[in-house]
Amino acid sequence: MLTLSCSDSAGQQGRDHETVVGGVEGLVPGSADPASLDPIRGRDGRRYFVYKAFLAVSSASAPFATVSIVRPSTARVVYGSSSEIGSMSGTAFVAASRRTVRLPVCGPRFTGFVGGIIVTQPACVTFEVSSPRRKTETASAEIGPSVCPGS
Repeated sequence: MLTLSCSDSAGQQGRDHETVVGGVEGLVPGSADPASLDPIRGRDGRRYFVYKAFLAVSSASAPFATVSIVRPSTARVVYGSSSEIGSMSGTAFVAASRRTVRLPVCGPRFTGFVGGIIVTQPACVTFEVSSPRRKTETASAEIGPSVCPGS
């Protein structure tokens, strides 16, 4: 699991009127546009695609929200400080990715974090979002030209 701290955040954010799932904004609707997927190579030589997704966690989720990928099993997330994420090469980006990220609440508004979702091919990615103060919620997002069931 990636566990972030308040020093990793991009600061306090206003609500962006995106869908909030389990206290986290930015997971849906995803992107059906394949041009928004940035191709990178991992250390294993495989091609991966990164969908840049800014996440913001609501103060109502204090002290943190946890975002986990349920499926596909090959999908990952990577988040960190903007300077850390911005300086990573493709191989480091893939190596730093995990299936789960814990986002701390750092103030009275939404706390923002930079990063993205990594897939090996366009996919319908299903997330589970949990928090000590909220009911666990599930959401799916189309990453690249994929069709999520029910969309």
